[in-house]
Amino acid sequence: MKQSKISKTWNYYKKNSWKLGVLILSIVLFYFVIQKIELKQNSVETYGKIYEKKRIVSGIRVGPLFKYKFWFMYNGKKHFGETTKTLEGENNIGKVFKVRVLMNKPENYEILFDQEYVEKYIIDKNGIKKTLYFEKN
Repeated sequence: MKQSKISKTWNYYKKNSWKLGVLILSIVLFYFVIQKIELKQNSVETYGKIYEKKRIVSGIRVGPLFKYKFWFMYNGKKHFGETTKTLEGENNIGKVFKVRVLMNKPENYEILFDQEYVEKYIIDKNGIKKTLYFEKN
């Protein structure tokens, strides 16, 4: 009995579908690696403030997983971002951290939780409010 063309195609797909999966996974991984490299090489740093923290997963083996929402200023505009991290310590609402932003692409960002900062506001002699950031000890 002769197999139909569709049946042959399906059998070929079943035998080789893992190759397609590996190819797609490789392309996605390559895309994320390129984005990380571009972000490290062509970025500017600004400061972001956490405004929402939500526990997503709680487990013994993994530890708590949180979704952090934050805002940051870039080119005089307020932008919003979010990230998911498993962090120890109290990274709560209102805390300030550095944010790495890709130049001219503020939708590509990364918040850096390694050092917390403190905001200080000053008003210059022209009455303009400025914000200074200092490392918190």
